[in-house]
Amino acid sequence: MYHLELKPLRRSVPSAWEKDIERIFDLSTAPANFIPATEVREEEMVYVICVDLPGVVREDLSIEVKDNQLHLMGERRPLPLGEKVQLLRSDRRFGKFARVFTIPQNVRAEAIEAQFENGVLTLILPKEEKTRPIKITISDRSNTPVAPELKS
Repeated sequence: MYHLELKPLRRSVPSAWEKDIERIFDLSTAPANFIPATEVREEEMVYVICVDLPGVVREDLSIEVKDNQLHLMGERRPLPLGEKVQLLRSDRRFGKFARVFTIPQNVRAEAIEAQFENGVLTLILPKEEKTRPIKITISDRSNTPVAPELKS
């Protein structure tokens, strides 16, 4: 049988060197940067950007297009702890974030769509009609006569 002991992150009274470190690096007030993971992919008709934003609410997100760039800004806020709750360990990151994506020239910026579901923001950037690939079907030559102007 294993014994697991949960210890606080720090003693209730920090040592002198811990106070010096906090003062030098200002750790007590420095925000923990939150940089959301992203995935960018190209499909036949669109580009798709997926951004992992667990714990972020829709109201804390802002998306703008400026100068051929897509600006995504937001904030991930920590959950409030009760009065008698002591945080023992946390590896979670919180704070404001911003991501900027350069939009390819063939994107219709006015038609960009955003969907937010289950903590994932999906941005759909449609391509212009003229830059979309054209599918050419291949016929069986034995059944189709070659046009006289194409014969050599």
